[in-house]
Amino acid sequence: MNFRAFACALGLVLASTARAEDAPDTRIEQTDNSVLRGTLVAVDREAVTLATDDGKHESLPIATVRRIVREQARRAAAPTVKVVLIDGGELAGSDVLQEKDTILLTTADGRIEIPTNRIRRIAWLAPGESEPSWREALPPKPSSDLLVVRREGKHVFVECAVASVGVDTINVLLEGEAIPVKRANVVGIEWLRENTEPPGGIVVLVVGGKLQAASVSWSPEGLVIDDALRMPAASLRTIDYAAGRTVPLASVETETIDVLPFFKDLGTVPGLAAFFAPRTLATDNGPSVLLVRPRTVVTWRVPPDSRRFHATLDRDVPATAPTEVDVVLSVDDTEIFRKRIDDATAGRPVAIDVDVSGRRRLTLTVDFVPGDIGCGVRFTGAAFER
Repeated sequence: MNFRAFACALGLVLASTARAEDAPDTRIEQTDNSVLRGTLVAVDREAVTLATDDGKHESLPIATVRRIVREQARRAAAPTVKVVLIDGGELAGSDVLQEKDTILLTTADGRIEIPTNRIRRIAWLAPGESEPSWREALPPKPSSDLLVVRREGKHVFVECAVASVGVDTINVLLEGEAIPVKRANVVGIEWLRENTEPPGGIVVLVVGGKLQAASVSWSPEGLVIDDALRMPAASLRTIDYAAGRTVPLASVETETIDVLPFFKDLGTVPGLAAFFAPRTLATDNGPSVLLVRPRTVVTWRVPPDSRRFHATLDRDVPATAPTEVDVVLSVDDTEIFRKRIDDATAGRPVAIDVDVSGRRRLTLTVDFVPGDIGCGVRFTGAAFER
């Protein structure tokens, strides 16, 4: 390759790298439903700063931000170590080591610093494991820390006081005597610590883990959770502020309910009244689903400081069923949403996102269409957002 060709190729590589570095890597979802994209500059308790395509810095108050999403975040490699916190948070990596009162968790992006007293469990995972195989066999009420040792193909739980986690050994106190245990023989540590409630309503997704927090700060130098957990900046995937501001409709007590089925007498038959009344359906870790049948008029008092109400709705019948139903939402007797749900909307849930700022009551009406027997309607993820 001659010099000119080499210089041209090098220029293309450098230009491509520069474009990749300058490409917007972050999506900001705001409370007014607008979306802003750019390069994340900083996050603190008060604001999110984003560099936009035109080179300007946009500072958005946290109160106006629903989510921060790092769109170029990579997938995590299969972890070999899992750390569970006393508030239920989880982190994963490839190795752990204790330095004084801090556990250092090694990840592909760098080290995560965790105060030792916030850790409930460390588990060394076998290939293909996402949860330690010994977790279900834990004693229900241990009286001390537990060291989980692999012995002759079985797991043995040793009651002791775990003092420190070293490179090659785990130091424990057993009946007052300090004993080093080879790390190669240990598959887990379970500390005797009280569970605590998550410190706040902000949900933070990082590469290989999930946390809840009261405060989050980020800069190119690192990510800090609750002024205690410190991790590499590249670990961040999502900061979900809306999670802590959301009040599921299922948790709000109804103020009034008026139910009148198509065959009116059925609503008075013992055992059938509950069938026609609005009810929350069980889901497997997904958003709540509220099932409402016509004709139902139900009113909730809007939680204080609520700004928006959102949900998606669809019929509770097969997609090919020709039946239809009218759905109306009102706030303080003013209609704000109306939609006829029929087979044309099947498989395409209708989004509801309405302003309830300063309002006192939300009323939902699910009604028959003339000449139609009607059907139930599913409201998925129905919630007020503060």
